[in-house]
Amino acid sequence: MVFKKIFTTFLFFVSVILLTGQDIHFSQFNETPQLLNPGATGVYSGYLRGIVNYKNQWSAMGNAFNTVAASFDMPFFDKNEKKAHVGAGFNVFSDKAGDSKFGLTQMNLCIAGIIPVSKRGKLSLGVSVGGAQHTATIAGLQWGNQYDGAGFNTAINSNEASSLNSFNYLDLGAGLYYEMSTKKIKFSRNELGKFSIGISYFHLNQPTQKYFAISEKLYGKLVVNVAANIDVKESKISFQPSAIYFLQGKASEVTAGCSIKYRIKNDTKFTGLIRESSVALGIYYRYRDAIIPEVCFSTGNFLFGFSYDINISSYKTVSKYNGGAEISLKYNMMKGALFKQKNMI
Repeated sequence: MVFKKIFTTFLFFVSVILLTGQDIHFSQFNETPQLLNPGATGVYSGYLRGIVNYKNQWSAMGNAFNTVAASFDMPFFDKNEKKAHVGAGFNVFSDKAGDSKFGLTQMNLCIAGIIPVSKRGKLSLGVSVGGAQHTATIAGLQWGNQYDGAGFNTAINSNEASSLNSFNYLDLGAGLYYEMSTKKIKFSRNELGKFSIGISYFHLNQPTQKYFAISEKLYGKLVVNVAANIDVKESKISFQPSAIYFLQGKASEVTAGCSIKYRIKNDTKFTGLIRESSVALGIYYRYRDAIIPEVCFSTGNFLFGFSYDINISSYKTVSKYNGGAEISLKYNMMKGALFKQKNMI
């Protein structure tokens, strides 16, 4: 227990001094479209979309790191989605880390211009404007001068400040996103093929971070992500491979994997009054860090996802392969018969 406390304190100071350039991210990255690319705002089939994400990480080492995020976006059509239109939305997240409650709260507004470039593809350019606040308290930490030979004694004054300085900053980002989809007409269901690729850059203005007497610019972050949906011919099975790459300062990350989806029930082909139900099982690998099994269940307009990071990095000696549990809940109000009839007029 003493070692865990020391290790948590060490992680806190490493994060402050060395790793201030790394952002939060979720293992279920496909369920955080605006956090990956503002160009993905409003690029989907539906009227509106809302997503909630939660992650509990490093609980095996004492006080867990908790991250909560929520987003909402929708396309604004000009009578027909096949014409140029706008997508708009917002997202907010809060991250609290360990005994220090080292936290970041941020809200971003996103807007994207979406242009059909062919019968099957559309290209969008999006921007995000956000405001962020960093906070922390060190009152819950234990210090070397509080060790009395048998354990940490909180009655001993650490002579340390009870909190870090809180500061706010403006944050800007932009992204380019392309999506292509195809349909093969079948008797029971139209087989779907979909491919998307995006590239984005966050912290364009490189906001200043201030900790104690340390002041430095936040590194810009490059994000590249690809995803696909491939329906297997004459079956209820789909393959959904995806991958993502982050580069921020000297830190980089690659995560890739694939889910296999089984359709329990097909949606109605023409009216859209009955929505698809499915279950998907996937496995992802974050390079030199974690193996991530994932399960998703969708019914109607809702999708629920659960994943768990199995830590395989050098921290596994302390974590004992425990990483973090993550859940996501998505609501997507899909297009129905009335919308399709309107577009046919």
